[in-house]
Amino acid sequence: MRVIQLTLACVAVLVATAGQVQAGVITTLFNANNAGGPGGAVYFDIDVLNPNGITIEKIFTNSDATVLGSMDIYTRTGTSSGFESSPAGWTLVSSGSGTLAGVNIPSEFNVSDFSLGFGVTGIAIAASSSWGHVYTNGNGSNQFYSNADLSLTLGSATNSAFDASVFTPRIWNGTIEYSTTTAVPEPSSLALFGIGACIAGFGAARRRRREKQQGATA
Repeated sequence: MRVIQLTLACVAVLVATAGQVQAGVITTLFNANNAGGPGGAVYFDIDVLNPNGITIEKIFTNSDATVLGSMDIYTRTGTSSGFESSPAGWTLVSSGSGTLAGVNIPSEFNVSDFSLGFGVTGIAIAASSSWGHVYTNGNGSNQFYSNADLSLTLGSATNSAFDASVFTPRIWNGTIEYSTTTAVPEPSSLALFGIGACIAGFGAARRRRREKQQGATA
């Protein structure tokens, strides 16, 4: 009977913690040494490593102005490299506005949420006509950033969105805030690993309480 009670308690704990939303953040750098024109765009790739995907909620970028501005975000399946000069294959997935903070100070854009699935997605961030991107020249050692959920491969820029004159390598200066969910374990995995570990933990906790009680009465 006691084993059944422990098993039910463990299942409740494991199910409650699975599928929870977790916040994440990744930053390239804010150290510009080059800039594009007003209304320009930057391009890079996001490789989502988390099998559950991510939802991008906020973007901070490096700008040349201190005005109210907006941005449009486009995605395409696969890499952005080689596809910067034409809007063909790109999809507008998000927009947002923000008050720009000037060079090398993160400017916050509360963009409409959009999700990216597992694998590589090309990203294009197009500035409105009131501001331009400032960014960093690529040197081979500053073009890749990663964490447990995703990696960024950067990148290129144009002086207007999807312009034929592409400048590369150019490193977008920015931060991405996103969320993801923890995986819900399969029943077999839950039974073999999660429940066993949970019961062992309950048992160890009971032994520690019993030893503490015995010590108090000795």
